Amino acid sequence: MIRFNGTYFDGKSSLPRRVSVFFDGVFLHVEGSNLPEAYKVALKDCVISPPLGKTNRSVKFPDGAVCETDDLASIRKLEEYTGVNRTWRFVDFLESHWKAVALCAICLILFVVAFTRFGIPFLAKEAASRIPPEVMQSMSKDALKFLDTQFLKPSHLSQEKRLEITRLFRETSREMDPKTGYTLEFRKGKGLGANAFALPSGIIVVTDELVALSRNDREIAGVLAHEITHVKKNHAMRHLLQSTGVFFLVSVLVGDVASITSVASTLPTLLVESGYSREFEREADKEAGLYLIRKGWGTKPYRDMLDRLTKSHPGTPELSMLSTHPETEQRIKALQELEASARKR
Repeated sequence: MIRFNGTYFDGKSSLPRRVSVFFDGVFLHVEGSNLPEAYKVALKDCVISPPLGKTNRSVKFPDGAVCETDDLASIRKLEEYTGVNRTWRFVDFLESHWKAVALCAICLILFVVAFTRFGIPFLAKEAASRIPPEVMQSMSKDALKFLDTQFLKPSHLSQEKRLEITRLFRETSREMDPKTGYTLEFRKGKGLGANAFALPSGIIVVTDELVALSRNDREIAGVLAHEITHVKKNHAMRHLLQSTGVFFLVSVLVGDVASITSVASTLPTLLVESGYSREFEREADKEAGLYLIRKGWGTKPYRDMLDRLTKSHPGTPELSMLSTHPETEQRIKALQELEASARKR
């Protein structure tokens, strides 16, 4: 049995009356020497005010009468019995326990950081894998048209040189990813200079300036292997999706193709302005390095090419091959360590 004292107002006048209230499991019994008569009312028909710090609580009766009390423990027992005000009791708990509030804030911050670091990339990877191939092809063609208009010009390479690099490209793509149909495009770099980049459907673009900067086919093979990895791992789409936000990712995951096409126009700008993330660049470098090691060439051709590319574009963040994430020195060092590790095996 729950019992508490309180102040009773009949709802018809402002006259307070001291009363005693007890609960028998079904009814609330209100008794007082200055009440006309004792009466009872079913607890389920009463309204218990929500908790607010250490302020008095009240029980409102069906006839409009109210009983206020400072016996907060008894009122909490009534709430637990009926199951009302659960949310408000939690809010009251937070208000009364600042350490709990601080802990919740820390947990929220950690959740946001963890979700940004791991959750969004995971969702982007899943979403990118569900995009239909025909959508990827359409996006890539449109992106290439935009790049041709804004950043590139027709290639001036000789037919003989194109055939030579095309044969190298076919061999590299066949050995690295035989399941994907790749296409090699040659362009003059215009303002982009020596460069190479990949579009989601498997279109790889190489500029005349990059070909001129290379000293042998092995260096070009390293660049091609790097870009093929970007396609194989779906880096362009994952990078694009990661930049669009959670709600867009969810819409793609549930098959909303219209949402995909709505941001397709941002792909060329995204590649030109920011390149890929550190994670994607490391992954592409590693795969390119491993490919060259399997060929028996080592990573030096690719390292030399990276070094020359950086010197040809001082202080300029561009497309995937020249992304400043991570810095070229770090990328070269990672390739050296990769080769050293492979030799020990």
